[in-house]
Amino acid sequence: MPRYSVATTRDNLSNLIDKALAGEEVIITRHGKPTAALSALHRVADPQRDRSEWMEWLRERRESRKSLGMDGAALVRQMRDDGAH
Repeated sequence: MPRYSVATTRDNLSNLIDKALAGEEVIITRHGKPTAALSALHRVADPQRDRSEWMEWLRERRESRKSLGMDGAALVRQMRDDGAH
């Protein structure tokens, strides 16, 4: 976790806020001792990360579901043949 002095923080606040928005926690020190932390209130959307999270959620859902013992095409054929609408 990066640490920045109060003086460095004052001179680079905009860049440190960008780091916090990217998910990084920034520690601010006074006289070498940690005194505050800078973190984002809301995470900025990262399409690639969001996609990965959704794909993981879908994988977990798929694996937790009971198998029907047939693929989608066979299921549709069976529903058609049984007269289901």
